[in-house]
Amino acid sequence: VPAGRALHYIPALIIGVAGCSNIKPTEDHLKTLSETNLGEPVKRISNVRSDSMTTYYVASAASGEYNCSVPSGASGGAFAVASFGLMKPAAYCQPKGARGNPLQGFTQ
Repeated sequence: VPAGRALHYIPALIIGVAGCSNIKPTEDHLKTLSETNLGEPVKRISNVRSDSMTTYYVASAASGEYNCSVPSGASGGAFAVASFGLMKPAAYCQPKGARGNPLQGFTQ
C-alpha cells in the first residue's frame, strides 16, 4: 500500500476505536474475566457501572466479594488494536475493603 493511501486508513481506525466508547462488557464476559483473575468460580456479578474508559463491578465468589475493574469503551478498543487482537483486556480484582492501590472507581 502506498504511503499516501495508508494515511486514509488512520482516521477510519480512530473512528472505529472511538465508536467503541459506549460498549460495555456483558455480565457473562465480566464473570469469565473475574474467574480467570481469581482462579475460582464466580457466583454473581453486581453493581456494574462504567465511565468512558473502565467498567467497575463487584464479583462474588466462595471466598468473598471482590471489587473489580476492566478496561472498556475506547481504552479496551485501543488495547485490542494496539496488541493486534492477540491480547484481551484483563480484569483487576481485589477483596472488598482492601487497602493499598485501590481501584479508583470504588473510592468515590
